[in-house]
Amino acid sequence: MKITTAIFDLDGTLLNTLGDLTDSVNCAIVRRGFAAVTEEETRVRVGNGVRKLIERCIPENKRTEAMIDTCLDEFRTAYNQRMMNRTQPYDGILPLLRQLKKAGVSVGVLSNKYDLAAKSLIRHFFGDLVQITYGERPDIPRKPDPTSVLQLLRELGGDAATTLYIGDSATDMQTAKNAGLLAVGVTWGFRSAEELTDAGADALVSSPADLLPLFERGLLAVDAICQAFTKRGFGFTYFPTAADAMPYLINACSGKSVSLGGSITLKELGFPDAFSNSTAVHWHWVRAGEFFQTPDIYLSSANALSENGEVVNIDGTCNRIAGTLFGPKRCIFVCGINKLCPDLESAIDRARNIAAPLNAQRLGKKTPCAVDGKCHDCQSPDRICRAMTIHMGPPQSMERCEIVLIGQPLGY
Repeated sequence: MKITTAIFDLDGTLLNTLGDLTDSVNCAIVRRGFAAVTEEETRVRVGNGVRKLIERCIPENKRTEAMIDTCLDEFRTAYNQRMMNRTQPYDGILPLLRQLKKAGVSVGVLSNKYDLAAKSLIRHFFGDLVQITYGERPDIPRKPDPTSVLQLLRELGGDAATTLYIGDSATDMQTAKNAGLLAVGVTWGFRSAEELTDAGADALVSSPADLLPLFERGLLAVDAICQAFTKRGFGFTYFPTAADAMPYLINACSGKSVSLGGSITLKELGFPDAFSNSTAVHWHWVRAGEFFQTPDIYLSSANALSENGEVVNIDGTCNRIAGTLFGPKRCIFVCGINKLCPDLESAIDRARNIAAPLNAQRLGKKTPCAVDGKCHDCQSPDRICRAMTIHMGPPQSMERCEIVLIGQPLGY
């Protein structure tokens, strides 16, 4: 299901505001004789509105309502003057928002920062890439109360089922849950992945680019995808990150004879070097021209996976797809989340119009697809689309054929 609406947190999600927040807090409290705060102290205290931030930065024995009011006024004055001195969008945020606008996704921002500052920052850094911004407003409860986020959702014309709430804190995850929205935690912000998971994040992403696949297909229905593959007889294992998958793959191959098909995914995972202490690995061949197609385990990726449980590969020399069909005792397809497609038709389209052109470019082939990135079903001598396989189930000759799906983009 495509996502049509995105609601972002501001501090720690779209913008790194830590430097200006820290400087402005210190402008307010140091003149009162209180110790200056560090950026790390500000990091753990921010997120529940500026009044709560100021309160947390005043020593307990001086923390009167009058003192908080005075320091808050001075903080606001300082922050209005310097909020754009050191603040910057996180790497990848501007390209992400441009992509979302191009795709027709409605984008709003909800922050516990006071409303004037939130609107000023969004207008300055993002302009019309964000449609509506709400900060903290009088007589409206702050996050994690759902009042503001539901109002924002209505104004954006969104539906809860096709909306992602994206933030970097437990408060954000709780806000999403309270409003009945899907909660996506970003790990580049002010809080840890553990905090986000404990607060109920439905998904975690480690870079803005990792959000794009979520808008195409919604959050990953791992259980349903697992069932689709296992009903066909495949093994299936899901890992959120490549780091999570590596011990499983290394352990599976330890002490075995292993052959690898040509695969950018496996290169990105560090194979064959990752095996160096545990097993002998053949990358395509034993010697030049002598292919090793009967190992204990054959490792490959795939050009595409369908959510119905099919595996699609295109090959030129065809040793790679041959190894997934006959010879090995076990075949493991290792795939990033970018390879997952809704159905067989879209999986074939991905193999032909995304994976094949990129591989043709990588190999320096003189084909039309290497020029414009589109399949022409050409007759070029350099054509790498010599055979296409669709695994509809494990080959009967194999002891096991399995999918290892990793919840981050890998390979072509």
